[in-house]
Amino acid sequence: MAQYWSTFQIAEADGEVPDGLPAGRYVAVIPNAHGALTAWVSGPRRCYRTPYPASAHPPIRVTRGHPSRPPTEVWFEPYTENDMKGENDDINSYLTEAGVRLRPHGYRWHVLVPEHIEDGEALESALREKNRYIDPVEVYAAIKELYEMLQKGRSPTLSDYDHE
Repeated sequence: MAQYWSTFQIAEADGEVPDGLPAGRYVAVIPNAHGALTAWVSGPRRCYRTPYPASAHPPIRVTRGHPSRPPTEVWFEPYTENDMKGENDDINSYLTEAGVRLRPHGYRWHVLVPEHIEDGEALESALREKNRYIDPVEVYAAIKELYEMLQKGRSPTLSDYDHE
């Protein structure tokens, strides 16, 4: 059966796990291509989404100065719809290369994780640490296998997934 982003349930607030999903710890994935792949491989039976409009995002840190030196100026600007579109376009470009359907924007994606995974950063670290690939198709395959290992209670080690 084909999978579509539209089949992922929507909850109105973080932490409100929709009916029909398993009980357990859910964390918001990092808003990047790896996070999107993690949400995709977890599937609609272990992932849900919550509305996350541009107005809910924290301000963006902006700097001015030479890249090899500390910034000479630092300020913050509101996160805009254009920022959200740019971020989503980048993620969808990566997903396309990996052979995954385009993801709708304006959501935060929450995936089921083992109890020892505290947050999205810890999940990203656990999956990226064992994933040495650059090609999106290989990254997708690695995240799929590594996420399943985590779900089965195994903490992946490099020897478990050393397909180089």
